[in-house]
Amino acid sequence: MADTPYPHQSAPGDPLTRGPLAAVLWGAFLGCSWTWVIGMILPALLLRDYGMWGWAAFAAPNVIGAAVMGAVLYRPERSVAIVREHATACQQFTVVTVAYHLFVFAWLFERLFGLGAVPMLVIAVALCATLGMRNRNSAMLFVAAVVGLLSWGCFSWATRGPGAWDLANWQMPDGVATRLTGLDLALFAPCAGIGFFLCPYLDLTFHRARINTSPGTGVAAFVFGFGVVFASMIVFSVCYGAQLLKFIAGDPEAQLPGLWLVLLATHLTLQTGFTITVHVRESIENRAASTAWLALAGGLAMVLGLISRLDALPSSPITGGLTWGEAGYRGFLLLYGTALPGYVWLIMLRPLRGRPAPATRKTRLTLYTLTSIATYALGWGAFVMGHSTLLLGVIGLFVATRVVIELLPIERSQQPR
Repeated sequence: MADTPYPHQSAPGDPLTRGPLAAVLWGAFLGCSWTWVIGMILPALLLRDYGMWGWAAFAAPNVIGAAVMGAVLYRPERSVAIVREHATACQQFTVVTVAYHLFVFAWLFERLFGLGAVPMLVIAVALCATLGMRNRNSAMLFVAAVVGLLSWGCFSWATRGPGAWDLANWQMPDGVATRLTGLDLALFAPCAGIGFFLCPYLDLTFHRARINTSPGTGVAAFVFGFGVVFASMIVFSVCYGAQLLKFIAGDPEAQLPGLWLVLLATHLTLQTGFTITVHVRESIENRAASTAWLALAGGLAMVLGLISRLDALPSSPITGGLTWGEAGYRGFLLLYGTALPGYVWLIMLRPLRGRPAPATRKTRLTLYTLTSIATYALGWGAFVMGHSTLLLGVIGLFVATRVVIELLPIERSQQPR
């Protein structure tokens, strides 16, 4: 069915479009597809920098923002319309997501798991692809359920391991100044909300779930997927987070104890492999951009990840005292707080007065591009270099640009008389 227009919809009578089993399976699919290198690694950095309130400021908008998408797009037809109208933006979101995972793999995974990291990820992707791509939907749902159960098994085992939950009570060593303060956290929280409430509308795996479920089942799947499956995964990140900090800091003597090596190799590799697989599938089927661009971006990301590990790299004020690897990790993450949610805020959301006039399209895209560049630069200064007050500029630019877009002409047929 290569001629079937993207996005694909379930065949009439498909049993996995409605009912409790469909909600659970699609929920597992959603929760695992959203268990990224953000949810698996960022909590360790936030706990280090802000404490448990940092984790909460990340977790709450992340879980709620994704869960409500099923209700906001209650009719599957709305999801179809978004994917077809904004196909290129959704495709670029997919490319960035795959590249981000490959950067983290090249930067951090080999440090954690040694040379075995490469075959582990290859095997994980191959298994997910081989088992899950037998058809468009149902097989991948069962693969997601197995991946989720294995992660839950690792979680259960990890709670009894040495060092479990250490990061929840982590304190900066005596004599060492904290990197960030309560004010920094207060400024970080609204920016996290912007990213996690808006980015889901560019995620093609989310749209696949919304399009292929009935209205009520879709809502239940999103609530279960993010309120239970994904939420449990980021709680797991608190359990093991302390094990990651020395590796993130580039400590050449860092080693994982045997138990943590097995658990984290299983959890991190399977979830990363599943996420890469489902996003690559969407990229292949959504022909808004070539797969060659996806491969090029992924390859460049891996090269950057490998370079960031070089001991010979000179220190620089631009990294704010962080390793080049952590700075690169945060640099990718900033795209999910600036350019990507900015597209939803400035382009996807129509003006309150009605549909924008076609003649304003170039103006809106120019405003979006300039705002993305400016907010990314400010975000780097805040999130990487530690000058958190610059986040006020990020929020202010998003608001100001939106006001300008609201003042642009709308279609004549919708102008009030």
